[in-house]
Amino acid sequence: MPQRLTKRGEERTPISGDFDVIVCGASFAGLAVARQLAGVEARVLVLDRYEIGERQTSACGIPTEWLSALGLEDSARQEFGELVVHTPHGTSRYPLPWTFSTFDYRQLCELLWAQSDAEFETATVNGRRGATVHTDRGDVSAPLIVDALGWRRILAADGGYQPPDAPLSRGLEVHPGSSSDDLEIWIDRRYVPAGYGWSFPASEEQRIGVGSFDPRFHVKETTVLLAEDLERPPVRYQGNWIPHKLRAGTEDGIFFVGDSAGQCLPLTAEGIRTALYFGIMAGNELRAVLDGRRDRERALRNYAEFVDAHEWKFRWLLRAQRLLPRLPARVQHALVRTAGRKRFVDW
Repeated sequence: MPQRLTKRGEERTPISGDFDVIVCGASFAGLAVARQLAGVEARVLVLDRYEIGERQTSACGIPTEWLSALGLEDSARQEFGELVVHTPHGTSRYPLPWTFSTFDYRQLCELLWAQSDAEFETATVNGRRGATVHTDRGDVSAPLIVDALGWRRILAADGGYQPPDAPLSRGLEVHPGSSSDDLEIWIDRRYVPAGYGWSFPASEEQRIGVGSFDPRFHVKETTVLLAEDLERPPVRYQGNWIPHKLRAGTEDGIFFVGDSAGQCLPLTAEGIRTALYFGIMAGNELRAVLDGRRDRERALRNYAEFVDAHEWKFRWLLRAQRLLPRLPARVQHALVRTAGRKRFVDW
């Protein structure tokens, strides 16, 4: 369980004020936005319920080149050149065209934050009205607002998603203090009817979990089963809902990034790289407004069009996500073997 570091009691003083930009959410997407605004002559406020890096929200793996490109190499824990995929009918090894690295969540967040010069406050965002964001510590206002709060999409006019009646996957993992040399995936109905299991080693920690494309399938029992099959103790639980449908990048003057915009790839559930990717783009548009190079409405249109241009990719991955669980296990294995060919992997 994470140690709670956020302010309590008398330390939770009221907050208020007018800012140029308010970024709600301090995980990958929100921190990427703040990073892009470094050096501008503007007041940028980042809000989150937790201190930066306090609460891990994912299995924490990404193509290694992203860590290098963003100056986040020090957060890397273990690097892999291939992916091992298990099915009931055999195992395939995929040589990757780029290496994949697991990393330390807290350290990566702290490194991203060190590249920004925004202000930060721990506060729970409850909603907004116009340009005013309501929190449990008071109201703050800005003409430019970003929702990077996750799948709940709290600043949306419709009040956001409510599981299980929403396009969300369910994921849970345990973190035993053990090691492994392989980055592994299990496509096996013994663990989950529609979804997959995983093992993401991270030096002295092994992240073992199960994700279900069906939010009504509870994954705790099978997460424990996978850990026990690997002869690892099911300890230190961490879980989350994972969006698997892309949503609009803007709404009513708000920029949505990361999970709040459904920017998590269906089928693979990879959301870290996409959170950084779209967060950087949103940050660049906000910076252009602050620099006087475009107005807010143009920036909103640019970002919305950028998100929409990727919709077909998310749509086809979602179709594959829906199709794969319906196939017989032997057909799944044949597809896995075919997809492991270098030409296909490179594509």
